[in-house]
Amino acid sequence: MAESNTTKQQREFVRVDDLLPFSWRVVSEEEFRRVMTHFEKHGVFPDRSGGIQKLMDTLDISGPLKKLERADPTLAQIMSRLDVKLNLLIRLFHPSEDQKPLVPTPVNLSGGGLAFWEAGTQLTEGQILEFRLALSLETVASVECYGRVMKVFMNDRDGMAKMACKFEPILDQHREKLIQHIFRKQAELLRAKRNG
Repeated sequence: MAESNTTKQQREFVRVDDLLPFSWRVVSEEEFRRVMTHFEKHGVFPDRSGGIQKLMDTLDISGPLKKLERADPTLAQIMSRLDVKLNLLIRLFHPSEDQKPLVPTPVNLSGGGLAFWEAGTQLTEGQILEFRLALSLETVASVECYGRVMKVFMNDRDGMAKMACKFEPILDQHREKLIQHIFRKQAELLRAKRNG
């Protein structure tokens, strides 16, 4: 059965506070137009991996893995999974030249946007940001999306400014991952409250 618009909106705007690996950067209007053109044409964001991708290409082990597959399929599968995990870790902790590394950051998260706190920020309403967000401190997979700063609350918490942002755009599968994470986190908080 198809999900009603009201139910979908309710799911998108359920919120939770969390501490997650997070980074952001300001995106110029011109760059954002290019991103949106690519997104509208292909349904995905353009690859921005930069120099790290070139390094990853030189370290590619797909050829030797194919040979190993014939000799020892189990070992080849294990090595392949390790290769994928290492590639993800490299991208996570060594982002492209214009990306910041992911740092545990307090965020208020929903399927429709997020708020985060930053000291000494120069952000203003209307600016476009690119976000990278991992959904736990242990995971290597991250959600990458864009958002618009809707409101800046100066000196909101411990002298830090709070930036309230609306996702603009986010891939549907990433929005769904965020919503599922929010529901899991809320369930954890309810269990902790009942047991404590």
